[in-house]
Amino acid sequence: MKKSLVIIIFLIFFASLTAQNSIKPYINWDNIKNPIYEHKDWCVKDAAMAYDKGWFYLYFSAFFYDSGKERSHLVSVRTRDFIRYSEPLFIWSGMEKGWEGLASPDIVKYKGTYYLTYNTWGDKPGKPNQLFYATSKDLKKWDTYKPLAQNVTKGLRSIDAALAFDNKKIYLVFKMGQVSQIAVADSIESYDWKLIGRPLGKIWFENGQFIHIDSCWYLLSTQKRHEPYLAKMSDNIKSINDWLKYETPEKCVVPVESFNSDESSNAASIYDFRSDNGFFYLLYAGRTEGLSHAGRGDNKLGLARSKDKITWEIP
Repeated sequence: MKKSLVIIIFLIFFASLTAQNSIKPYINWDNIKNPIYEHKDWCVKDAAMAYDKGWFYLYFSAFFYDSGKERSHLVSVRTRDFIRYSEPLFIWSGMEKGWEGLASPDIVKYKGTYYLTYNTWGDKPGKPNQLFYATSKDLKKWDTYKPLAQNVTKGLRSIDAALAFDNKKIYLVFKMGQVSQIAVADSIESYDWKLIGRPLGKIWFENGQFIHIDSCWYLLSTQKRHEPYLAKMSDNIKSINDWLKYETPEKCVVPVESFNSDESSNAASIYDFRSDNGFFYLLYAGRTEGLSHAGRGDNKLGLARSKDKITWEIP
């Protein structure tokens, strides 16, 4: 009898665990509205997202007054429905490490590990912004402040990092000074990163994100008027230099609402949930003015969806 009870308990536990791990992203589009996230007295922008076991985890820059000045912080919250949100899972300021602030997260998962890239903020005299990353297995516990690509960025202002893992190499897109760059290495811990060159020519470029869609790589970036543009990489990748070859970027057209009347879709990121619900999703920041929060404005987060990656609809 005891043996049978143990078997039953084990089967129930296993079924529960299997069900939990098989939960697919579900967004009740008819039940949400933009802005999907805002916080009193904060400017929230540069958002990225990860999904795990029924939860959507959001990561973003949060500008608010702290320790005598307006600063950027790296913040995470989570939600099941884009209506109710947790309290911040963390608020990283960078001040304990001697930095003015932190900003511009991007997140990818590779072989069971999440990689959260970000940069320091504020260009403290003698300490220009630098690239870092953090790692986690569960999106709860993080190993933080790991230097990223220091052999090519140390001492040079570097921001807006994003990663792609492909063919046993790691590709990094970021902005050095006012110039976008792509670099490559054999491992993320490497001190032997190699600069490949500037993607998309001389196009004004911020907040890059790599995304793999239908066996092809794409590069999403913020371009003129702080709007998102998506560029498809060449189909024929034979060498690392081919990571600089893209088709003409196409603008992601996001509708204007009351919360994003000044800038409609800054610092966006894109997510492919087609296998679960048929849509791509775009997470972005919108504002009505650009005066508050040290010129960043009253940014809040919006969500849009699309089937063709170009024309986006709002909830």
